[in-house]
Amino acid sequence: MKRYFQYIFVSVAALSFSCERFIDLKPLDQISVDDYWKTPADLQNYIKQFYANFSPHTQMVAETALNSDDMVNGSPSAVLNGQRTVRTGSWQSDWAAIRHINIFFDNYRKCKAEFSEIRHTVGEAHFFRAWYYFGLLREYGDIPWYSSEIGLDDESELMRPRDPRILVADSILAELDKAIEFLDLRSRAGNNRISKEAALAFKTRVALFEGTWQKYHANSPFGTSGADPRRYFQACVSAAEELINGNYKRGIYSTGKPEEDYYQLFGFDNMNDIDEVLLYRSFNRSEGAGNAVQGYITYDMNQKGVTWELVSSYLGRNGKPYDYIGVSKVKKGNEFLLSIANECDPRLKSTVWIPGDLMSAELGKYFDRPTIDAGALQLNPTGFSVKKTANPNSPAAGRPWSVQAETGFIILRYGEVLLNYAEAGYELDRTVAFGALNQLRKRAGMPDFEVRPQQSDKNFTDYGYEIPDALYEIRRERRVELALEGHRDEDYRRWAAHALFKGKRPKGYPVSREEFPGYNRPVDANGLIDYYAGEMPSGYQFRPERDYLVSIPIDELTLNPNLKQNPGW
Repeated sequence: MKRYFQYIFVSVAALSFSCERFIDLKPLDQISVDDYWKTPADLQNYIKQFYANFSPHTQMVAETALNSDDMVNGSPSAVLNGQRTVRTGSWQSDWAAIRHINIFFDNYRKCKAEFSEIRHTVGEAHFFRAWYYFGLLREYGDIPWYSSEIGLDDESELMRPRDPRILVADSILAELDKAIEFLDLRSRAGNNRISKEAALAFKTRVALFEGTWQKYHANSPFGTSGADPRRYFQACVSAAEELINGNYKRGIYSTGKPEEDYYQLFGFDNMNDIDEVLLYRSFNRSEGAGNAVQGYITYDMNQKGVTWELVSSYLGRNGKPYDYIGVSKVKKGNEFLLSIANECDPRLKSTVWIPGDLMSAELGKYFDRPTIDAGALQLNPTGFSVKKTANPNSPAAGRPWSVQAETGFIILRYGEVLLNYAEAGYELDRTVAFGALNQLRKRAGMPDFEVRPQQSDKNFTDYGYEIPDALYEIRRERRVELALEGHRDEDYRRWAAHALFKGKRPKGYPVSREEFPGYNRPVDANGLIDYYAGEMPSGYQFRPERDYLVSIPIDELTLNPNLKQNPGW
């Protein structure tokens, strides 16, 4: 029986692609597999569909900075609070993209062209297969690995058990090695499309995740049979060193203005010429492809609030731990915010709004005070209002979310690569990558990276187990530099660090009764907003024996008895 597949073409003008339509290739909405795959253009058009959905987010903070101890968003996180239930139904949608990319691999060799003409496209396909499988590995752990399309009548493949976690992780890294081999350099591909640099950066992320997962989940229900974390740390270091030392287009964005550079990096619309941005998603509101970034950062807080736990992890401008609690006892509200802006790492005031900050140049709007007493749309529950990704010069700044913005969404940046390199290098051989870390410090106008005794930290971070002082500071630098970029939930999971929040509640700033005389939410003994005191009297109830992975849907276990449920579910 002849097979057919249907293309649903999604406009990707925002990704700087031309607007070829599959319907132009043949006057039917269904195209025979055998009739396709003839030219390089056929392959390129097929691959374009993945750009529209592999990273579907449009807002860095509102959509990716959830479910961690760095930010609250409305009700307590169901993930951190152990409130998720066993999934019902199917996981078919989780596998759809992998099926589609496997169709490409089953057929691309039918193309009547030299490999040099399709080399980059094949590299993109390897990247996408790695990307989608890494998403499944993070969520489910070990899973079946399929490298070809599975037919509905292929019972032996459909009924397979999970493959070992190491096989899956190694297969992902092998896909990325192929991607790195085949992809064009960024100088040719740009940073709206996948490039060799982007694949190297993503490899550092995958390898670090797997190495730390295997190390910190050892001897737990999530332990890996045959674990060899050092091998993954080495893979991370090698990929990072290739990107750091090779002839690639990458760097740290800096104009020599430490009070502004870090802040501005995340608010640009056009990021094409920013060396640090290795891959990003662009937007075009004139074509109906804008986003609501500015509306939810410069107009409504929409129940988002940075936590005390993140804020108090920033060092003072002198590079030493800052006594946030001590200052909060004598300075409240706006006075406290102004003090920490002046006395702490400039990346803090780039992440949290400070009274007097310009929010919209066109409207002449300035930040006055946190909206801790506002209704749901404008509510900031902690007093620390999210500023990161704001751009006061955007036409959408200071206006409701319905006025679309074009703020770029960063998918991979070089700053993360340096942090991955520093962490993996230390885990591998206790080497501190001062040069890499100091590039980030220099951009922010901070003193050079320094290892200090953890006991000197007035805001000690408890991971639930002991770590060396150097690693403690490397993790701090990561938290600060990557704040609200969607990494923190991934980090605590790979570190097995539920102690960061289990049995604890996220706190806010020291509220001023003079500024908010009618404020009626709870505060703790230090005068800090304790927003969830009523909802979570015992703090987050994360279940460490269960909640590091999601459950496999019940229907899948019924259909395939060879699959086993994840621990604790």
